[in-house]
Amino acid sequence: MNKLLPIALAALALAAAPAAQAWTYKDGDVLLLFRNVNNPNNDVEYDIGNVSQFLGHTNGYTTTVSNWNPSIVTTVYGTDLTGVSVALLAVSSPTNATPTAWVSGLEPNTTAYGDSVSDWNFNYYSIISAIGVRPLTYSVPTASTNAYSINPSGKYKVTSYEYLASGGTYNGVSQLGGAVPFIVEQVIPGALDFWAVQPLGGATPDHLVGTFNISASGTLTFTAGPTAPTINSFTRAGTRNNVNYGSTVGVNYQLVNSPRLGTGATWTPVGTAQTGNGSAQSLYDTNNAATGFYRVSAQ
Repeated sequence: MNKLLPIALAALALAAAPAAQAWTYKDGDVLLLFRNVNNPNNDVEYDIGNVSQFLGHTNGYTTTVSNWNPSIVTTVYGTDLTGVSVALLAVSSPTNATPTAWVSGLEPNTTAYGDSVSDWNFNYYSIISAIGVRPLTYSVPTASTNAYSINPSGKYKVTSYEYLASGGTYNGVSQLGGAVPFIVEQVIPGALDFWAVQPLGGATPDHLVGTFNISASGTLTFTAGPTAPTINSFTRAGTRNNVNYGSTVGVNYQLVNSPRLGTGATWTPVGTAQTGNGSAQSLYDTNNAATGFYRVSAQ
């Protein structure tokens, strides 16, 4: 009987142990990724659910993203996340009717929008999908039901964000190893644009879905649609009024005017709308009125 006791105790211990595989990543899920570029730490990776939760909202819709546990990332980096880098990535299946990658970061330039289907598969799908799938493949123990804390130089390094985003070189992580021609990360606290990128010839133009903001304490919010453009200058030559503003790639801009502000103001589209290219642009109105007010509407 004494010989059976250790076996029974071992069986009880195994029965009480949490399941190692609670991570349920699948194509279309959004990966929330943290790393510290200045000090060696584990990468922390969350699956915060399907990207559909951030799509199809009216411009200005705002929500706090609460389906993740910040205590896991603060355990690694401390309660103040200042200086930690963060990124959000998602990708649909390549067989989807409209294959799309959703990528955070600073505004892409126009070279981000010319990938062929094969290049899109290589540059976006293969990397983002691997970050989600590899921990399952290698049976990495989970920190919680939807998060991993992975040492990018340790036993499970081949499953980590840093390793996969750099092709194993640990260089160019912030641009997915150079696969993406713009920076996908932002240092906390800060804001990250969230871009939808399709292969060349996709069903819809690549566009800005919205903006994520994250605080030093880990509060993450999402606001749908483009941010309001910054007006650089207003000039008038004869009866032509010109408004110069900073544009965002893929956003449609329309000049609107009103004879008054405040109660009773009626904003009327004037001139021709145009699509932003990431540079300063101008819209104009030929208006004989001596007074009036303008603003630039972004859609």
